Parts: sequence; structure tokens; C-alpha cells
Amino acid sequence: MEENKPLVSFVINCYNGEKYLKKCFASLLNQTYQNWELIFWDNASIDKSAEIFNTHKDSRFKYFKSKINVTLGQARAWAVDQCNGEYIGFLDVDDEWLPSKTEIQISQMMSENTHLSYTSIYLKINEKISSTSIPKYNSGYLFDKQLERFEINMPSSMIKTEALKALNINFDPRIVASEEFDLFMQIAAKYKISVIKQPLCIYRVSNGSLTNLSVEHRAQDKKYTFEKLENNYAEQVLKYKKSYLKAKAKISYYEFQYFYSIENYSIAKKKLKKVFFIDFRYSLIFISLYIYPKLYKNILKLYDGRGI
Repeated sequence: MEENKPLVSFVINCYNGEKYLKKCFASLLNQTYQNWELIFWDNASIDKSAEIFNTHKDSRFKYFKSKINVTLGQARAWAVDQCNGEYIGFLDVDDEWLPSKTEIQISQMMSENTHLSYTSIYLKINEKISSTSIPKYNSGYLFDKQLERFEINMPSSMIKTEALKALNINFDPRIVASEEFDLFMQIAAKYKISVIKQPLCIYRVSNGSLTNLSVEHRAQDKKYTFEKLENNYAEQVLKYKKSYLKAKAKISYYEFQYFYSIENYSIAKKKLKKVFFIDFRYSLIFISLYIYPKLYKNILKLYDGRGI
């Protein structure tokens, strides 16, 4: 155990991850920071994920398994409950960390006294690094900035466990499509964030688009999260009212996406009309629906259904 270095819990949530699991574990074992434990949560996999895990005899590897497959939010929450570390980092099975990630992240969080951090990432498509996603913001109090543009990529994130205990929060099992937004925005409402411009992880970009059900859940999830922010962090919401209202408009936008995707164009237009004047992009989409209705279908394909 490294002296004077806090224990870090690495959380890996896995559901049938055998294809990428060896690379994922290798990137973890290659970390220059050595005082860590792995909380591996198997979300009722039916492939060889458990067998691959069991090839590692490292005492830091700790295995847990759900009896049934649950939402990612629930699985993440159960995994976090098992963490003993002062800090928690998250690594999905199809992503990888660069060797210095934990070392750099812990050092910066401790020096800046922050409770959440994230880094630049390399984007991997079809087994090749295609580009680098660099955060727009610098370290500091970023609640309003993250409302305007949420840019925290899950595998690049690290949280200080103290924040979860102080706010009495965890990943919410009721959230289906944006559990990280829900948790991180609550931390951002109260604490400063460290932003590391150096790329320290590799994020695999999926070619698959969101299903209609996922789009529907995004609206429901956002509505639920904003209710939490209004009820529990009213001071911050009022302080950054303009940014908050603009961010909240995404609820109507996601509702528009859902109804558009199921070809209920009448209700879709009504949802988008509600936020016509809040963001010029919504205005342009609304107008385009009358000028060239097929245009937005092409936009949906281009952006994989993820939205603005």
C-alpha cells in the first residue's frame, strides 16, 4: 500500500462484457497509482465475464453479481455502496484508461480541493482513435456551465466519496438514460470541479442510435432531475436562472424527439413550440419542419438520436 495516498475505488459495471473485458482490466492494472480496489459489478451477465474476472488473483479485485439484470443506475448505486475508497472512479467495460489517469486525477483533486473531476478523452470508432474531445471549461465552480453544456464523460470522471455522504446521494435507480447527469449535477451544485485537459481515457463510440424508448426516458429523467435541483438546490437554481431555464428546455426538446420518432408530428410540434424562443436551434428545427420535414430525420441520424 502506498503511504499517504488515499484508497481509490474503481467501479466497473458489466453486462455481457467479455469482448472488451481483458483490455479493460489491463488498463486498470497498468495504472501507475497502486492504492486501489476494484468493485466489479456483474449485472446478471450470461457470457464469460465472470470467468475472465476469475483469471485475476489480485486481492484488490472484488466481485459482486446481481440476481437479475437491473438498470445501469441501480447497478451503479449498488456498486458504489460497496466502495471503501476516499475517491471513486468509473470504468465501463468497453472503455480504457491511460496509465497515468488515476495518479494525475487524484493529485489535481487534492491540490484543488475538489469533489468531482473529469478529463479529456480519446474517441475510438471501429478500433481506431478518431478524435479527441477536450473540455471547454476550466476548473472551478461549474454548476451553471454544466447546465449550459454538460461535458462530463463517465469513464473520465472521479468523485470524492465525501460529497455523496454529505449530500446523501447516489446514482438513482429510477433514472434510466442519464444517471450520471443526475448525480454529477447535484455534486456540481455544491462543490468545485477539477477539469483536466489532458486525454486520460479512451471512450468507445457506439454506432447504434437510441431507441424510441430511450428518447422517451431522457425526457422523463431530465424532468425528475430538475425537480431534485429545484427542491434541494434552490439557491443555486435562482442564482443561475437563465442557464437553468435554458437547460430545462431540453425536457420539451426530448419530448419532441420522442413524439417525432413515433411519427406523432402534431404533438411533437407542440412540444417544440414551447421552447421556440429559448434557443435558436429549437427555432431552426421548428421552422425546418414546415419547410423540409425530412430534414430533421437526417439530423437525428447524424447525431445518433442524442439530441442537442
